[in-house]
Amino acid sequence: MTAVTPAPTRTTDLQSAWDAWHRGREEALAVPHGWLSLTGFHWLPETAGELDGLPGVWRADAAGAELTGGDGLVVAADGRPVEGTLTAQLAEDGSLMWVRDGERVVELVLRGGRYAVRVRDPKAPTLQGFRGIPAFPVDPAWVLTGTYAAYPAPVPTEVDTARAGLRQRVPAVGEVTVEIAGTSHTLVATGSAGSPSIAFHDATNGDTTAPWRVVPVVPAPGGRAGEVVLDFNRAVNQPFSFSPFGTCPAPIAGNTLPVAVTAGERTPAAVA
Repeated sequence: MTAVTPAPTRTTDLQSAWDAWHRGREEALAVPHGWLSLTGFHWLPETAGELDGLPGVWRADAAGAELTGGDGLVVAADGRPVEGTLTAQLAEDGSLMWVRDGERVVELVLRGGRYAVRVRDPKAPTLQGFRGIPAFPVDPAWVLTGTYAAYPAPVPTEVDTARAGLRQRVPAVGEVTVEIAGTSHTLVATGSAGSPSIAFHDATNGDTTAPWRVVPVVPAPGGRAGEVVLDFNRAVNQPFSFSPFGTCPAPIAGNTLPVAVTAGERTPAAVA
């Protein structure tokens, strides 16, 4: 008798799609100068001075950032040696892969009106020891349909961040209302109007998951206008979950689900 392959069920379709997405997610994290490569974070002083572990003399004020000298440093964009004083200006929340020191890349950022640099090193323990992102088993019960109401214009909203003492403004772009276990919840989406997402707290935080995670807001296939899908199986950890050098914005006040969202990425394994 000829064997018949069963038609894929919704669960098997969901699993195979998630498997492919998860592989891509891990591959994107594990690039040489990605989020797993962070090894340092330094606020730039107003008075020129050295930074621990980096050549050169650094400073910054409201007009921009400056780097003077630095044996072995080259401009990341074109490989020119850093000679004299190098300057750069960024918009708030901006980022520039500024200079290289051997294999390391020094990234300039502007956060909360202050300039800082982060060091990205392909030999970082978090990258060398990366063995994947743990996650809950895929569960179709956590693929939820809700409604999205976009704001007429983005609303700048101040939030805490993963870095102590740093607050940032994020653009709130709309609200998603979704039912979980028979109770309706409304969450504020941030990002851009074309690609909103929701940073949220839930009852698993600090136990099996990071302090918060982020889930994308996706238009429902064939759905009515304003109908969206929150697939919590694709709730992801932000960079601060892997490294102490992230400045990730926390959820907007009120984006807390009083239930255990047992779907999506779990707390990353510690790297010695």
